[in-house]
Amino acid sequence: MFLLRNLLCAVTTMGLLLSASEAEARFGKRSSSNGEKTHEASAVGDDDDDDDDHHDSGSSGSDAASTVNSIANLLFFIADVASTPSRDAAVSSATAEVQAAPSQGTGGTLRLGVDGSAMGGGAGANLFLAIEGQRMGLDGRLTLLSLPTDDGTQGSDELSVGSVHLTYALVAHDRLRLRLEGGVSIATAPDLTTGGPSFGLSFDACLGGPFDLELRAQATPLPYQQFDAQAGLAIHLNALVLRGGWRGLFLDDSGLVDGVSHQDALSGPYVGLGLTF
Repeated sequence: MFLLRNLLCAVTTMGLLLSASEAEARFGKRSSSNGEKTHEASAVGDDDDDDDDHHDSGSSGSDAASTVNSIANLLFFIADVASTPSRDAAVSSATAEVQAAPSQGTGGTLRLGVDGSAMGGGAGANLFLAIEGQRMGLDGRLTLLSLPTDDGTQGSDELSVGSVHLTYALVAHDRLRLRLEGGVSIATAPDLTTGGPSFGLSFDACLGGPFDLELRAQATPLPYQQFDAQAGLAIHLNALVLRGGWRGLFLDDSGLVDGVSHQDALSGPYVGLGLTF
């Protein structure tokens, strides 16, 4: 219970700090003046800079779409690899309590879900897919964010963050599970696509009946900084899982775009549903 209290307090504190702070500038977006990119002076009739800007913008959008597609394809690959043993485990157990407790002995467990969130004045869609055995597992996540522009222009800024982690359960009891995670994370923004090493902790605990407590924290130290934490409750209705809670996300591009550090500090509630087999 001491560890549980500390984890919950840490996530709650992060949420309060993020909700109270304001981002200096949009993560992964070039500095602008009056809503427009600044250009160096050029001779009359010289449109090379404009062509370069259009080319860079198109390349950035293409890279972002390619990255998101790659993450999505990897999630589908995880599901394909996990589906056969997970179905066998579900059939052999044949119990109404599919995952009332975080651990299901030596059988494999497949978890997938989607939820919606409200953060930073915008909206987000979050997808996750995981396969887990007695202790080892694989976890993939993708978050798509649509946020108001930070420079007063029309439209929105599209961001995405994704991760693929190997997981190991440090504690694997029937009523609680503490996992150490490690892998890679990828982030895309209007003018940036980047990735780096990623690690985290996740904790599930059965509170009694169909109710579970779910805590998770993830960090990317370089070449950009990301800290992602969430705390929530899950209700297990046989294979269907309803969940909701609070999430905080901090992003810092460390000057990768134009030599100036651009940050976003976002937080807000999330609700969603999932399936467990």
